[in-house]
Amino acid sequence: MHIILCSDNPAVREAVAEQTTDQNARLTLCDSGMELLAAVRTLAADLVIMDLGTHGLGGLLLVSAVEQLAPGLPILAVSARGDVDARAVIQKGIPHAILDAAENGEIRTLAAQLTGRSGVAIEAGLR
Repeated sequence: MHIILCSDNPAVREAVAEQTTDQNARLTLCDSGMELLAAVRTLAADLVIMDLGTHGLGGLLLVSAVEQLAPGLPILAVSARGDVDARAVIQKGIPHAILDAAENGEIRTLAAQLTGRSGVAIEAGLR
């Protein structure tokens, strides 16, 4: 499984990277929305995890651009805190998870649903 993670927050990156437990999983890290778009254009991926707290190009505009470049590529929006406004991406049909609350396996469940893989080896917890 190849996951592209777009986040400039070291805590979010660490939480996702630490919880990628499958040895065959590959994680590509992007610091910005522009890097994410370049990665989506050039790399074959199974899932994009997009931190809504990343500065610069983000949110609904970035989701739309990813969908244009890679139609059908599943996207999961995450936030390190609950005060991020995710309404626009949720209304577009993109699932959103708050990493503080993800200890119950929400990230793993959403990733499995999005990719159609029952044994997705990713989970995140952040305190």
